[in-house]
Amino acid sequence: MAIFFSYFELAAAIFVLLMSFNLFNQHNDRRSARFFAKVALVGFITAILEYSTRIAFTLEIAQYINRFSSVLWSLTFAMFLHFTIILTKNDDWLKKKLTYLLIYAPVVALGTLFIFTNSMYYYYEIKRYGIVNQPAPLYILYVLQTIVFMGAGIILLIKRAITTSHFIYRNQLLIIATGASIASIIGIYTDEITPLLYKTRVFPPTCVFCLFIISLFVYIAMRRYSLFALSPQKAADIIIETMPDSLILTNLEGRIIHLNIEAQKFFHVPKSEIIGKYFESLFKNPEEFKNLKKLVVDSGKEIKNFEAILIDPKSKETVSLINANKIHDHFGTTIGVVYIIRDICLCSLR
Repeated sequence: MAIFFSYFELAAAIFVLLMSFNLFNQHNDRRSARFFAKVALVGFITAILEYSTRIAFTLEIAQYINRFSSVLWSLTFAMFLHFTIILTKNDDWLKKKLTYLLIYAPVVALGTLFIFTNSMYYYYEIKRYGIVNQPAPLYILYVLQTIVFMGAGIILLIKRAITTSHFIYRNQLLIIATGASIASIIGIYTDEITPLLYKTRVFPPTCVFCLFIISLFVYIAMRRYSLFALSPQKAADIIIETMPDSLILTNLEGRIIHLNIEAQKFFHVPKSEIIGKYFESLFKNPEEFKNLKKLVVDSGKEIKNFEAILIDPKSKETVSLINANKIHDHFGTTIGVVYIIRDICLCSLR
């Protein structure tokens, strides 16, 4: 199995990338999600370098690659602490320059030692699972950074979990703290402390797998409890799809670009047969739509209870009340119109 060790590292690195991509894709409007995606991305690059170290052609090449991967590991620990500060909502800390100095200055100092000196490692050797390094005594600084930064992050998570009254938020924090604790204990003992104590590598390197464990626990928290809270975009989608009225969105030309489930029921056809059509074609009297559109788009009015007869693609007519309003982007530019449609017959029954 030892000959496949580097491939296991590569697989773990790829899974870290996939999970970080999922986090960013699903929660990119949340600050904590975006930042953890950055942590995972840096970790992925680091893991790839670690994998490259293991399969390098010569010990000298492995040494050069490992110098940079060690710096990135140090940066990953710092970014994890930064992430926990964001997640635990200690925003006041991040308004102070001293906080950033305390987090990232050790990375610069250790990076200088790793890249420009030979004081962090004695030598490199070939093991059955690939090329590895043997830490020198000064490597203890790196061990201390790992312990302090990971430990501080875990303490922040647990402390916040204890004090919050929000059940879901508490579970999220505890899941991440558990994953970080497991990964830290395994990584620090096998990958950092034992090489210093025994002057050789007793265990195969575990750092890539520890990164995978942390990312996996964050991913589990996301899947189980919608980590980083419900995003405004998702909340809007849920509201649109669960509202009892039919909703149609059109562009400024009047072409339908979205409709909810109730609208599909209202017009008795699947979404695919409505998207792209002009909303005007669903009015028995197209002039009514033109009047409605003129009031909303040209006059800028919010229309309520505009009565019109709508006709679905199967020619069924429905007397309806329509509310309409313009949609704006972040700059205030009108980009479309939203229409809320109610069947008059059903309204009278409510």
